[in-house]
Amino acid sequence: MSRVLFMGIFVALTITANAQDDIPKDSLTMEWKSMFRNLPEVMIKGSRPIVKVERGLLLYNMPLLLKQLPADNAYEALTRIPGVSDATGNISFLGNEVTLIVNGQATTLTQEQLTERLKAMPATQLAKAEVMLSAPVRYHVRGMAINIVTKDYAGTNQLSGQVIGGMKQNKYANEFGNLYLSLQRDKFGLDAQYKYVNGNSYGKSSRIANHPLGNNRVYYNDETGQKSFGITHDYRLGMNYAFGKNHRLDVAYTGQWDKTNSNTRTTGSSISGMHRDSHEYLHNVDVNYSLPFGLTLNGSYTYYRTPQQQALDGTMHTDESMPETERNLTSGSEQTINKWMFTADQTHSLTQGWGLSYGVKGQFTSNKSYQTTIDKDGSVLPDGTSSVDLNERIWNIYAGFSKQINKAISLEASVAAEQYHSPIWDKWRVYPTLNALWNVNDNHLLNLSFSSNSVFPSYWSTMSNVLYSSTYTEIHGNPNLKPFSYYNVNLMWQIKRRYTLMAFASLKPDYSVQLPYQPTDRMAVILKETNFNYENSFGLQASAIFSAGKWLDGNVYAVGIYKHSKSDHFFDMSFNRKKLTVALGGTASIKLCHTQDLRLILNPFFQSKAIQGVYDVSPIFRMNAKLQWTSHDGRWGLRLNGNNIFNYKYDTRSVQGNQDYRMKINYSWASVTFAVIYKFGGYKEKSIKKVDTSRMGH
Repeated sequence: MSRVLFMGIFVALTITANAQDDIPKDSLTMEWKSMFRNLPEVMIKGSRPIVKVERGLLLYNMPLLLKQLPADNAYEALTRIPGVSDATGNISFLGNEVTLIVNGQATTLTQEQLTERLKAMPATQLAKAEVMLSAPVRYHVRGMAINIVTKDYAGTNQLSGQVIGGMKQNKYANEFGNLYLSLQRDKFGLDAQYKYVNGNSYGKSSRIANHPLGNNRVYYNDETGQKSFGITHDYRLGMNYAFGKNHRLDVAYTGQWDKTNSNTRTTGSSISGMHRDSHEYLHNVDVNYSLPFGLTLNGSYTYYRTPQQQALDGTMHTDESMPETERNLTSGSEQTINKWMFTADQTHSLTQGWGLSYGVKGQFTSNKSYQTTIDKDGSVLPDGTSSVDLNERIWNIYAGFSKQINKAISLEASVAAEQYHSPIWDKWRVYPTLNALWNVNDNHLLNLSFSSNSVFPSYWSTMSNVLYSSTYTEIHGNPNLKPFSYYNVNLMWQIKRRYTLMAFASLKPDYSVQLPYQPTDRMAVILKETNFNYENSFGLQASAIFSAGKWLDGNVYAVGIYKHSKSDHFFDMSFNRKKLTVALGGTASIKLCHTQDLRLILNPFFQSKAIQGVYDVSPIFRMNAKLQWTSHDGRWGLRLNGNNIFNYKYDTRSVQGNQDYRMKINYSWASVTFAVIYKFGGYKEKSIKKVDTSRMGH
C-alpha cells in the first residue's frame, strides 16, 4: 500500500507498510507514503549503444548495461538504468511514479505484486527495458512507464534457473529463499518461481508537537518502535506456446500467502501498546494470445483478500491541566476484491510509413470491505465502523496512428475515451498522447512527448471511518474525495548519444494526498487525504556516464524541480507554497580485483529541502552499498548488501497557519544482507550454417 517518495515527498501515517526486498510484508503502525522522482538518461560505451531512442521511448539493452553494472534480479536491474531509483522500495522516474509492465501485457495485478514478481526473476532473463515518457495507448497504461521485456527462447531447448538463500539483519533477523526455473522445449516454454521470507523486521518513528488547543499550546512528544514477525510465500507458474512467428499463447498463475504479527510500543506523552494480526491472500490468472495479423487478446482475473485484527490499549497525559485520555479499542476489518479485465488490440503496418492501432478494454471490480471498532465495554464505536459493497466498471476505447515522415522525423499520436462508473463516480474522460522524434543528425536528437491521466482514490480512503493508530493519531476517510488529473510534457535532447538533457512539466489539478492536521478542540492529529486546488512541477534534468579503465563504471544525474502547491480549503486553513528542490544520485561499480570478479557497487542519493503540501521535508542523504563476488563460470555468487547504511530517518515538519507538528520516521532500518546465489543450466543455440560477413559492415 505504500507509494514512492521524492521531489516533493509526502509523508503519510497509516497502519500498514509493505515489505522491502527481503523483509516480510509488515504491518507497521505507520506507513510513510512518499514520492521519489528521478529521471532517465542515456548511457553509451564505445560504439555499442546501451540505449537508443525510438518514437518517444528510451530502449535499454539490459544485458549490455548489466555487464557494466551487475544486478541479481530484474527489479534491481531497473535501478541500474541511469536516474531510476527505488530509494523507498518503489521505482520512480522523472518526477512521477512509474508504471511497470512486463512484456507489454495488461494485468489486474497491482504494481506492488508485479514488483514481487520482478524481485524473484533473475536479471539474466531481461532482454531490454523500454523507458517511456508517454506510454503508447496499446499498453493500457498512461503516463510514464517501463516495459520490461524478457528473453524469448522459443525454438530452443534449454533448462536454466537460479537459487538464492540468505539472511537479513536489521535490528532483528530474517531468512529468505528464492527459486527460479525456466524450461524451453522447442515451441513450448515454462517458467516457475517461488520466494520465501520468514523472520522479524523493525521500524521506528517519533513525533514532536506544540498542539493548538483553544488559545493555548500544549507540548506533546512520543517515540514508537515496532517489531513485526512475518512469513511470506510468493509463487508463480507460467506456460507459453509459440505456434509460429508472431503467433503465441501465454498463460500464468500468480499466488501469494502472507501472515504478519506486529507489536508496537509508544512512550512519552502517550503510553500505548498495539498488537495487530493480518493475512493476505492472492490468486491471479493472466492469459495472452497474439495472432500473426496483429491482433492481441488478453484476459486477467485477480482475487485478493486481507483480513486483520487490531487491539490498542493506551493513555495520553500531556500536563497537569489536561485530563488523561484513554483508548482501549479493538477493531476487525477485511477487504475482498474480485477483479476481471479483458483487452483486444489490433495493429496495422500500412504503406508509406503509416501505422494504425486501435483497441478496447473492459475492467470490472467487486469490492467488499468492512471495519468494526469496539471499546473496552464492548460497545460499537460509530466513527470507527463502516462497510462498503460496490462494483466498479471501466470501459476504454482508443485509436492511434504512427508516421515515419522521413528518415529524421517520426510521429506517434493516440486518443482514448474512457468511462469510469461506480456508485461514487460516473465520468467520461478523454486522454490524448503524443510522441514526436526528430533525429537532427548523428550527434543530436530531440523528442517531445505529452501524456494525460486520471488518478482515482483507493477504496479505503473514501470510506467515512476513523482508524485509531495510536492514542494521539487518527486516520480519517474522506467520502468527498475527488479523482485528480495530471498532464505531463517532456522535451528530451540527446547529445552525441552520450548525454541527455530534459525539460519537463507536470500539471495536477485537484491533486490529493494524505496530510496531518491538528484540530483546536481536542488533542489529536488527523491524517486525511484531501484535494488541493493544484500541484504543478517544472524541472530540468541532466545525466552522463563515467568510466575509468576497466575498474570503474557508473552513471550520475542531477535534477532540479520547482514545485507549486495550492489549497484554499485544507480543513479550516489554506496554503500556497513554492519550492525549488535539487537531487543528485547515481551508481558506481568498482572492480576490486583483476583476477576475480569482485565488485563494490555504490548507490548514493541526496535531495535538498523539499515540500509536500503543508510538510517541509528536511534534506535527505541515503547510501546503499553492495559487495559481490562471482565465480569464473558465473554459476556461484556471494553477496553482502548494506541498505540505508547510515540509518537515515526522514524528517518532516508542518508549521503552516497554527500547525506545529514534526515527525521523524525510519521505515527502512539500516540492514545488512548476506546471500549465496547458484545459477544452473543455460541454452545452446541451434547449429546453423554461418553466412560469411567478413567483407560486410564497418
